[in-house]
Parts: sequence; structure tokens; C-alpha cells
Amino acid sequence: MIDPKLIDIEFKFDGLKDDATEDQLLAAGAKRFPESLLIDRSEWDDRIEELDKQKQWAEDYSGRFTHQGNSHECVAHASVQNAMIARNRQFNGLSQDVWFSPLALYTRVTNGRQWGGSNVLDTMYEMIENGLIPDHDGPAGKNSQQKLFGATLHETAGRSEDWWPTKGWVKPSRLPDGWENTAKHFKADEVYTIPSRSAHFSALIRGWCCTNGRDGHSIAHVRMVKENGRYLSKYKDSYNEYRYDSEKKLGGGFVIRSMTMWNKDK
Repeated sequence: MIDPKLIDIEFKFDGLKDDATEDQLLAAGAKRFPESLLIDRSEWDDRIEELDKQKQWAEDYSGRFTHQGNSHECVAHASVQNAMIARNRQFNGLSQDVWFSPLALYTRVTNGRQWGGSNVLDTMYEMIENGLIPDHDGPAGKNSQQKLFGATLHETAGRSEDWWPTKGWVKPSRLPDGWENTAKHFKADEVYTIPSRSAHFSALIRGWCCTNGRDGHSIAHVRMVKENGRYLSKYKDSYNEYRYDSEKKLGGGFVIRSMTMWNKDK
């Protein structure tokens, strides 16, 4: 039984500056969700049962929560979750999991402005155009990714976990030297718009993560569930908690189907 308090939570402004139209997302490099990938509503129950058994939801390919703390970085956190899941699906598991820095994405999108939030459009474009910078920390522990990649950064400016090794706001000019050479290996490659609720649930059923924004907050949807006769979209919120949206809250956003792959020789 899902706690009703976790469904359709009303957010105050949390960093989502404004939403994007589908035409804007298409102009920024996304593709329109193909009609051929839509899954008829009559199939949803069977598909949910199958994915539950096989553990093939986007949630099953996510290596971690992120926590935005006291920051306006929600769009970056939701988008980084999307990218991590897409990449792990390409490796068919978490064996090559890389943790990315939402802060490193957010500061580039806002050109160094710390407060006031960002939007889904600019964040998606930055991931397509320039890519993501890994976090200092990784699946192997504190600072473990500093040994693997040429450029890394801490998770967020909104510190909330005592064990984070570094903290604080970082302007684009203070990003690690040569970050571009690292980030180019972690670009969003194939990106689809989510024009409808049907496309949203169809994407979830295909194991993809949907990033959208509503009520001033941005969300990474990772699973579809059915309870008491209604369909809910489960999301991995950037506050170390799973929450749920009903169909009336859904619409818009994007899904990353594939990422560029790391090549240490380039």
C-alpha cells in the first residue's frame, strides 16, 4: 500500500524555472517520440507484471539517489538520473555505473547563476551538446571516480550529507581544467520528447527514465505501478525518497534513450 501522502505532492518553487514546449525541445536536439513505440493501454497491466518479474524498469538501472539539499538544482538532478539510467541500460546493468555531478551541469546551464533555478530545455541541450562531468564519488566510495576520470566535481552546492568530501558553489570558470575532454564521453545521444501521458507510460514500460517538471520542481520518473485501479508514475526524487504522480500530473519532458560511450583513448 502506497502512502497517500507520497502521491501528487504539491511543491513550492524548488528550482524549475519554466517548462518547455515540444517544439522547443525538438529545436534543441530531441526527436519526437515515435508513434511506433506507443504501447496500447490494454497492454499495460501485462507489461507491468512482466517488468516487475524481470526487474527491467528504469529504477533497476539507477545506481543511486542524489540529494539537492538547499539548492535550486532540481532539473540537473532529475536529468543526471535520466542519463545514468540510459547509460547503465547500454551496459545491461550496474557493472560500469558512473555517478555524475548535477552541480557541474547546473552551473553551466545558468552561466554561473546560483539561485533562481533552470529549465528542462537548456539542461537537455547542455547534455546533448557538451555532456556530463562525473562526481568525485562513485559506486566504489569517496573520491573513487577521481582516480578514473580526468575531471570530476562534487555532487551539489546544497550540502546535506556529512560525508561529502567537498561542498560549495562553483562557477563555470572554476570547473576542473580539461573538463570538456571528459564530458564529451558522456553526452546524451538519442533523446525523445514526451508529448503525452501515453508516451510517458510507454517510455516507462520500455525501461526508460522520463524527466519532466511541474509545480516548480523537476522529477525523474523510473517506474509504473497500478494501485486501486489507477496508474501511477513512481519517481526517484532528489531528496532520497520515492514518490508518485497520478496521470493528471504527467505531461511533457524528455527521455534519454542512449548515451555516448567512454573511450579513454580519445
